[in-house]
Amino acid sequence: MAERTTNRIARIAQNIPLFCLLGYVGFQWRNLLSVLFLIFFIYSISKNVINVMIDSHKMPKRAFVLLTFFDIWVGLVKLSQIILLDISYSRALLNGIQRLGGKVCPNTEVTIHNINKEIEVYVYKPKTVSNKGCLVYIHGGGWMFLSARIYNSTVSYLAHYLEMVVVSVEYRLAPENPFPAGLTDCYNAVQWVHENSEMLGVETDKIFVGGDSAGGNLSAALSLLYRDRQGEPLDTEASEEESIKRPPLAGQILLYPVMQGFSRFHGSMVENSSYFPPPSLGPGCQSAYACGTERFSNVLGDPGRMKNKVPKFWTSVVDKKMADEGEVSMIKEVKKLAPHGNDSTLDEVMGNSYIFPLHAEDVSNLPPAYVVVATADTLRDEGEWYARYLEQNGNTVVFSEVPHVHGFMMKYDTNVLARSELMKIKEFMKDNSSGEKSN
Repeated sequence: MAERTTNRIARIAQNIPLFCLLGYVGFQWRNLLSVLFLIFFIYSISKNVINVMIDSHKMPKRAFVLLTFFDIWVGLVKLSQIILLDISYSRALLNGIQRLGGKVCPNTEVTIHNINKEIEVYVYKPKTVSNKGCLVYIHGGGWMFLSARIYNSTVSYLAHYLEMVVVSVEYRLAPENPFPAGLTDCYNAVQWVHENSEMLGVETDKIFVGGDSAGGNLSAALSLLYRDRQGEPLDTEASEEESIKRPPLAGQILLYPVMQGFSRFHGSMVENSSYFPPPSLGPGCQSAYACGTERFSNVLGDPGRMKNKVPKFWTSVVDKKMADEGEVSMIKEVKKLAPHGNDSTLDEVMGNSYIFPLHAEDVSNLPPAYVVVATADTLRDEGEWYARYLEQNGNTVVFSEVPHVHGFMMKYDTNVLARSELMKIKEFMKDNSSGEKSN
């Protein structure tokens, strides 16, 4: 009963901006919109306080702040879609809210560099450096929102606590720049670190990649691409004898990553549907990133629409886990449904491991991975599945589930749980910076 009530309140809260718009248009009273948004804000806080209090995950009470922020985000996105505003409107409002999140760490020096005509990187050098490696950090935001600049505070404290250089990538966003633009930018940022390692003061065999949410997706995809190309630059046309071979990546740090587009009807998507990100939001962002439109927003995440495109991970990881827990295979149920025909573009999207790393056929010989998921997160299961999938294929994996919500690894200076997890990641990176890696 409590869970149904929470889900109902969450759905209402996320649609309050629509009520605001209707009220504004109906009464043409400028102050009404502000009043209604204030009501929405208070209502959203109340809803999320209830969420945290009745939740069985024993989350910190402060989790309601993050949940409220994400409710406003979803509301703004829906509002801009309703009144047909350019996506830049949602980005501007969201960035304005996010910018209130904190100041740059005073113990970290920040400089900005151009790696090419389009892409900048933010370089964070802490006053105390205990690891001569480098973390190339990729921000989250559903491939469509936020920026390295907005992550300034988060990444500055990240560098401070890790005591190592961090390079944050200002990659191009979808839908204006769909796949592979963002991945290409991040890959080129790693190449830039190699080429400027002396200036940065880092050792090239100690380069890690990492990111949160969509940034975790890009980090995992980058690790696959880097393995496949053996670190060779994307624009090289040299012969095999002349090609550049980089040292393997030292590791990948995946924070509550988006990893698959096959099902939004599984465990954590249903169990945590009142939390962020809502299951309905993912397919639109995934479609915008994959092909620059929302063409597949009603198909991605619906196994019934993709029953002939079952990725390998589902049978080797998910079905096995479901069988161990005495549950019925989703695939067996899906195959009873009528076929929906084939779409060659969808086949390409679903089969592309650089878009959905969990859909990869081969995940062997990848860099050591530290995978973090939040208990009250719709993306919880796919992060765990990827960790299991990597481990099944002989990779070194550390998996950690933290009783918190999506986005909690942001405020390292004030969030005790986030800082505690970061210290574990620091040890992981230290262990994998020795040059004695198993793969």
